[in-house]
Amino acid sequence: MGFVESVKDMLGFGDYDDEYVDEFDYEDEEYEEAPQRESVFSRKSNKIVSLNPQGNQAKIVVLKPKCFNNSTMVADELRRRRPVIVDVGSLDPDEARRVIDFISGTVYGLDGKMQKITSGIFVATPSQIDIMGEVVKDSEGLEWSAL
Repeated sequence: MGFVESVKDMLGFGDYDDEYVDEFDYEDEEYEEAPQRESVFSRKSNKIVSLNPQGNQAKIVVLKPKCFNNSTMVADELRRRRPVIVDVGSLDPDEARRVIDFISGTVYGLDGKMQKITSGIFVATPSQIDIMGEVVKDSEGLEWSAL
């Protein structure tokens, strides 16, 4: 290396060969825009609504308890959200009252409804079922449900 070349290098005009390697040397890359994805969900709303969301047929359970201990069967059916017709006509009046009191408490706890149909026969329904009408007597003394 001569004197002139060393002066050029010192002034910054010479061929400067640096062995420094830039680890962060980035090249400009061209990016393509990502294609538009189609939505997985349809924007159309489904206008069909199932009237029976549980998928099974509606059932009304008829029970005739023989003693107070059978009143839990009525409570179990109400917890399954099934309406129950209860016949306590063959029970002793005191025991029938206990059964009806127990069922009334269950109905209240489940926010359901209970109505007397006729002497000794009651209907108890869970909260999603309404009871319409009331029992009235006609001129002959017969009881009918008035809607």
